[in-house]
Amino acid sequence: MYKISFILVLFSSLCFSQSIRGFQIPDSLKNRSFEQLENSFEKKLYINKDKAAIYANAILLEGKKNKNNKQIADGYESLYKISNDEQALLFVDSMIIASKKMQNPEYLSKAYRYKGVYYYYIANYSKSLDNYLIAKGYAKKEGEVYNNINSCIGLLKLELQNYPEAVKLLLGYKNYLEKNKLTHHTNYEKCLYNLAYAYHVSNNLDSSNYYVKRGFEQNLKSKDQDLYASLSLVYGINTFKQGNPKIALPILEKATTIFTKNPDNVQNIALSEYYIGKILYSIDNKNFINRFERVDSIIMVSKNVSYELRNTYPILIDYYKKTGNKEKQLFYIEHLLSVDSILSKNYSFLSTEINKKYDTPLLLNEKESLIADLNFKNYTLFWLLGVGGLLIAGLIFLQIKNRKKIKLYQFKANLLARSLNIKEIASAEAEIVHDEAPYQLLKQETEKPKLLNLSDNKIKQLRIQLEEFESTKRFLDKTINLDLLSKELNTNRAYLSKLVNELKGQNFPQYLNELRINYIIEELKKNKNLQKLTIAAIAEKAGYNNVESFTNAFKKITDTLPSYFIKALKGKEEL
Repeated sequence: MYKISFILVLFSSLCFSQSIRGFQIPDSLKNRSFEQLENSFEKKLYINKDKAAIYANAILLEGKKNKNNKQIADGYESLYKISNDEQALLFVDSMIIASKKMQNPEYLSKAYRYKGVYYYYIANYSKSLDNYLIAKGYAKKEGEVYNNINSCIGLLKLELQNYPEAVKLLLGYKNYLEKNKLTHHTNYEKCLYNLAYAYHVSNNLDSSNYYVKRGFEQNLKSKDQDLYASLSLVYGINTFKQGNPKIALPILEKATTIFTKNPDNVQNIALSEYYIGKILYSIDNKNFINRFERVDSIIMVSKNVSYELRNTYPILIDYYKKTGNKEKQLFYIEHLLSVDSILSKNYSFLSTEINKKYDTPLLLNEKESLIADLNFKNYTLFWLLGVGGLLIAGLIFLQIKNRKKIKLYQFKANLLARSLNIKEIASAEAEIVHDEAPYQLLKQETEKPKLLNLSDNKIKQLRIQLEEFESTKRFLDKTINLDLLSKELNTNRAYLSKLVNELKGQNFPQYLNELRINYIIEELKKNKNLQKLTIAAIAEKAGYNNVESFTNAFKKITDTLPSYFIKALKGKEEL
């Protein structure tokens, strides 16, 4: 999924340069109060970035002179708002340091939210979410910042294609602003844009256009050009998707012109160029190729891509295939492979709509074929046969290896599906003869060491508390960890870790994973409706933040995968 003006979830934008070395407060500003400097900064932020930078530096310098941590934090916040590169992260980290010195939860909440937005922009969604959650922990519950953070998390859910939950969070923030009569606030305009964006990516174009219209109405007051261009981009794409390419084209061209004025808008430019290219392609205008190649150049430099922009490459590859330009064809296949690698790292799961014609195995085969064809005159038939033989042998080896792995997963899943407890599993495995060493379905517990010389009463108390932790299914809480549980049990981290190890024969993460996996196994056996959910939804019910962590834990404990286990359960029911 692409991003349009990611910073629209914030109070301001990352769109200018940074602090000025050796900065001295100009004489014209020396007699101004700190409050006057801040007011001047806010007024210039959207209309004159150069002057805003002077005020931001003056705010920071004034705060340092006064040795006032609150003013210093304000200065770094102002510099963050006008920064557009890695220096923005340095500013927000400095803001965090100053906020911790004055132990101010409000400032810490804002700073960590800014940090979450920074990581969202560079598509590091894991760190983005981590910082949002930290920010939420500091925020005043149900306050403006608290609800704003929820909207930020809503945008993350859009990246995971969880549209209903994303829209719910964004609407929640809009309702909060309206209820508290904050519709004059800049954030309200940005919230309207975010809703237009969310409905757009979920293909609810009528709702998207409704919020685009409301966003334009608010924009008449703010005259924020970046927001105007972003709203225009969404409206132009909607218009194209509704079957009006000729009307959409000038709208997108105008948005591109505005985006081009700001060097930080490369992702928006890429998206606009992509849809302009699609329009030209739909009307058989060969200039589409220039637009798509510009999209490719932006992606290769920024290393930031979406599944939608990925669709640029099949069109480029097909075009050069038809024109017989094998060099270009190979060039864009290489780029598509690179894009897929980026997507697989940045997203928690791959889109199910990836074009099978250009998925990785076929791309690799076609790549080898093109290389062989381009260099045919320089290689002998013997070399080609040798490579072909090695390739076939490699594919056969991989196929055999994959079949063995699938067979093992199926075996473990079937055994787990029909077994009621560990003893039955062990007994069943003993009856089956394999060529290889016998499989172990669940990890055997190591012999528990003797308890240390600790208070019997304390050990008894902790044992009861852990039993209550298990019986109340507190382990399903996604936020639970050793630190949090030790606080809840009124003990210290090291003590709890040692006692869990002695009482359970496991470290705390192993203990937590086993509780969660055993729980979800039993739930899947009992609840047919649960079997119908996606793996991501099942992972969430088991207390995991993402599919990868859940799958890894499930595989480590059961030696099979959740998908195979669910399939085995369904097969058992059909018998």
